[in-house]
Amino acid sequence: MTVSKILVPIDFSEHSEAALAHASEVATAFGAEVVLHHVVEAALYPVAYGMAPVTSVNFEEDAKLNAEKAMVPLIDKLGAAGVKASSLIETGMASVRICETADREGFDLIVIATHGLTGLAHLLMGSTAERVVRHANCPVLTVKVNVPS
Repeated sequence: MTVSKILVPIDFSEHSEAALAHASEVATAFGAEVVLHHVVEAALYPVAYGMAPVTSVNFEEDAKLNAEKAMVPLIDKLGAAGVKASSLIETGMASVRICETADREGFDLIVIATHGLTGLAHLLMGSTAERVVRHANCPVLTVKVNVPS
């Protein structure tokens, strides 16, 4: 198997940063490029809440700008380790965007953290990693990290 492009979904949690460390090791072993991928999921409020659209603040754009700033030290750290890295920030449903991006950009591997939710929390929140594993057309390496909550 040849790995030249690795997609690493980043949500800025300790979990995703641990997955990034694993991706860095794989990238070093294969001489691969790493792309950090953050997806801003739009907050939708049903009309039933009686909320008028907020036009003075664009939360989506602010989230994208903050994500861009937060990516810089992660990319710098990879660069210091000799790994070619860049970032990509998109909007949409995370699992869908991750799979679409992997297909569109020809990624060889996705390295994604799993938060290891079980029971009611898993039922209510679902699992982005689980959906990516089920729908991605390339191999997916999941990284479960025991991080105290």
